[in-house]
Amino acid sequence: MFYRVDTSKDGYVERSDWEHQGQRVAELQGMKRGTAEYDRIISTYGALWDTYFRLADTDGDGKVSLDEYLAGVEQFIALQGYSEDGLDKNRAMFDAVDLDGDGVISIKEYVIVLKAQGCSDEDSRLAFSKLDLDGDGRISREEYARAIYDYHVSNDPNAPGNWFYGSF
Repeated sequence: MFYRVDTSKDGYVERSDWEHQGQRVAELQGMKRGTAEYDRIISTYGALWDTYFRLADTDGDGKVSLDEYLAGVEQFIALQGYSEDGLDKNRAMFDAVDLDGDGVISIKEYVIVLKAQGCSDEDSRLAFSKLDLDGDGRISREEYARAIYDYHVSNDPNAPGNWFYGSF
């Protein structure tokens, strides 16, 4: 996840990396700068900094190193009740991927989001097929939350959540 989000490829994740990713998503959808839809996507992605990374910024410099990120994930996992708290945060991230706001993620939406992170269309489609557990052609909010949760905590190398950010 760290390397997918570090869009500047400078070894740190900053709020601007999240916003840049949001810009890519909006542009891949054909949204124009300055429109309400474009601004909503940028705002949603910028807020992901606050939800996921700001707390890992232990030295307060406005950026998160890989070491800070890994320590933050370890602390988050160690917290009592991580399962429910983590799932709640992951449901919030769902909104950044549900681009049309219809309550499910289509393959088109998932491909756009992973493409914005540097994945190929083929890899993105394969990842989607692994995460669409019931095979209905959509990823529900719960499927999404479980997948990212499993990505971070599962010890099973075959867990579907390992495909959350495509293949590596």
